[in-house]
Amino acid sequence: MKKTDINSNDLYPHPSSLGDDIYKSLCDLNKKNIIIISTTYHKKITGSMAYSYIKNSTLNSIGFIEVSGAFEIPLATKLIIEKFRPMQVLALGCVIKGETKHDEYLSSTVINGLRNLSLEYKIPVINGILTTNNIQQAVDRAGKKYDKGKGFFDSSILMHEVIAKINKRTND
Repeated sequence: MKKTDINSNDLYPHPSSLGDDIYKSLCDLNKKNIIIISTTYHKKITGSMAYSYIKNSTLNSIGFIEVSGAFEIPLATKLIIEKFRPMQVLALGCVIKGETKHDEYLSSTVINGLRNLSLEYKIPVINGILTTNNIQQAVDRAGKKYDKGKGFFDSSILMHEVIAKINKRTND
């Protein structure tokens, strides 16, 4: 599959643009409450969503790691949950429709894998896998127009609140 080069001012920059010290801190996954797993495939798209999420967060609680593609996200998520025990994981990927149904199989496999991990480990695994018909839809969703990164951040906060309520209820 051919990678599409994206040159767009409509996207946020990659988290590495935050500076060496901040990026190095993000890449240290130890003792992080939330870990973002992002793909290098369509890196400008996934990096834009990660950046938006991070800029809305408390930096010292966020970890960031990249894997090659969407298919690798569930395994990386499982390994990260088992080793680092974060409160949440945000999985960021981008699957764009091509000439075959490959995108449907890939998206379904990855999304089901993430759901299963969330249920197995009883922690929120936020589904940040974009599934679009074309690159412009991906740019619109990942970038400043629809800002899915901020949407994932809002979802993350809401899930934290829901879980806190449930846990409080069972501990009363």
